[in-house]
Amino acid sequence: MQVKGFAKKILLWYKNYGRKNLPWQRNKTLYRVWISEVMLQQTSVSTVVPYFNRFVMRFPDVKALSISSLDDILYLWTGLGYYLRARNLYKSAQVIVSEHDGIFPISLKEVLALPGIGRSTAGAILSLTLGISLPILDGNVKRILTRYFAISGWPGLPEIEKKLWSISTAITPFSNTGEYNQAMMDLGSLVCTKFNPKCLVCPIHMGCNAHIHASWMEYPEKKPRVMRSSQKIWFLLIQKGEKIWMQQRPLHGIWGGLFCFPQYDCELELRLSIKQYVLSDCKSYQMDLIRHTFSHLYLDITPVVVKVSSTSEINHYGVGLWYNLLNPPVIGLSAPIARLLNILRYST
Repeated sequence: MQVKGFAKKILLWYKNYGRKNLPWQRNKTLYRVWISEVMLQQTSVSTVVPYFNRFVMRFPDVKALSISSLDDILYLWTGLGYYLRARNLYKSAQVIVSEHDGIFPISLKEVLALPGIGRSTAGAILSLTLGISLPILDGNVKRILTRYFAISGWPGLPEIEKKLWSISTAITPFSNTGEYNQAMMDLGSLVCTKFNPKCLVCPIHMGCNAHIHASWMEYPEKKPRVMRSSQKIWFLLIQKGEKIWMQQRPLHGIWGGLFCFPQYDCELELRLSIKQYVLSDCKSYQMDLIRHTFSHLYLDITPVVVKVSSTSEINHYGVGLWYNLLNPPVIGLSAPIARLLNILRYST
């Protein structure tokens, strides 16, 4: 394995073609890089950029993030998905303030102790910001390494991941580590792409096994297919003029901490709830079914709208809030909830 030659070619490519003007690369701080790296987990750069800009404008530093409310954070995260990341950011900010005097830690051990930060994310934060020599192994790096070294097996398997970490550690240069790690992420995102990689402009294609054998499509191996299960649920949308009744979900489980409509496992439960709320005489209608896809689940949602006319009924639905369609509150919403609210907003 020609470690020096590999890194040298990667760094030269980065100098000429790498991304150097992303929002988190300007005014670079540990805080800003941390936020970006968490957002970039399982999410593309193009999607993250507007979310990042809004997030750091609202929360410019760790202290501002720590004293905010989870609702504020989830509101800015709405549509980005994987909401556990947002909840972990909030927890981490509070840990940094309480245990590190509001200063982002710079030791690998302390960074790894923060909620939601694994080895690759920690390595990226410390190398990109401080130049500390630490390897990374995100999805882009896994794709490059499995192709270059023709490593079979799904990278999520412990033995394959261990092998990839060993290689990544061996080829990561001691100096210019931040530039190298950024180059590897850029190369995977821009050149060694999942589909139709641009092999002829890749700086390391001459030594790449996948290029030599025209087998790039075989690497990395896909995760063993798991059949998604399906689940049917019903939403009750109680509407009073421009207001919709909503409740906050528990912090654990799907859409943890986000606001949602009252949810039921079957239509009978929903109808009984309508009767309990004394809404049987109110005008109601069923909206089109929505299918929301998770990595492990198809969620088929049937929304039922009940229009309330009496002001005396407004406070009879338990703990929650009235969401004003025309003057929305700052709360976190999942994608299907936001979609339904938009439909109602334009039909009110």
